[in-house]
Amino acid sequence: MSQAHRCGVVALLGRPNAGKSTLLNALVGEKIAIATAFAQTTRGRLLGVVSRDNAQLLIYDTPGVHRGQARFNLAMTETALSVAHDADIRLILFDAGATWDEPEARLAALRGPKILLRTKIDGGPATPIPKGAFDGPVMELSAKTGVGLDALFAAIIAELPESPALYDADTLTDAPLRFLAAEGIREVAFERLRDEVPYSLAVEVETWDESESELLIHANLLLERESQKGIVVGSRGQMLKGIGMEARKRLSELVHKTVHLKLWVKLDKNWTKRPNRARELGYL
Repeated sequence: MSQAHRCGVVALLGRPNAGKSTLLNALVGEKIAIATAFAQTTRGRLLGVVSRDNAQLLIYDTPGVHRGQARFNLAMTETALSVAHDADIRLILFDAGATWDEPEARLAALRGPKILLRTKIDGGPATPIPKGAFDGPVMELSAKTGVGLDALFAAIIAELPESPALYDADTLTDAPLRFLAAEGIREVAFERLRDEVPYSLAVEVETWDESESELLIHANLLLERESQKGIVVGSRGQMLKGIGMEARKRLSELVHKTVHLKLWVKLDKNWTKRPNRARELGYL
């Protein structure tokens, strides 16, 4: 008898910078989620689809669960918990070098199948988990080296319900290419700007004009405060120029064609305090 096909939702959960986006990319086998050294890079749910002969995994990257009390921070945590509630299995990522704290305790209390993943195991010895803090299986992995990924796939598939595939086998995500491009620009900006700017920066694609061989993108780098503009533009425009050059290169690799990218820096005052605006930008 042939093995029954399984399909279900997998939630990647954890505090900011636990490695969720890096793991999503490793599981999918392609870079669809931006990943930087900055905490809170991920601002909403992002679906990655992994299709195998006997299973299809619908994997959601989520914002980090944290203690921030600002409206935008609370909304990001709520997004993560909403995905967790609807998932068939919850993967709770816990940096091997981190100390168990309120975010882990909150996620460990979730009902339903869950696995605790000790991530970044190639970074040194793992700190201990408090006795009785987690009642499910614990696994170790390194998304960068691939150690532990095969065992994780097997553990996930074992928990998924029997179901036919919901997406075509060649689908990697349901996110629009326009959104992935905006995220790619934001990733470069995060990597190049000072610590205080990235958290207040958003990217909005204003124009998308595509032909068979070329793509023209006009995008806005949105900032909450006027004082941040000078930092993003840089002396004689060098910072903005550098962001544009690197983003153009990465976007060309994403769409497999020549990209012409034009960036503007604009003020969108207090956008993080306006949930409707954050949703318009594709976050939350």
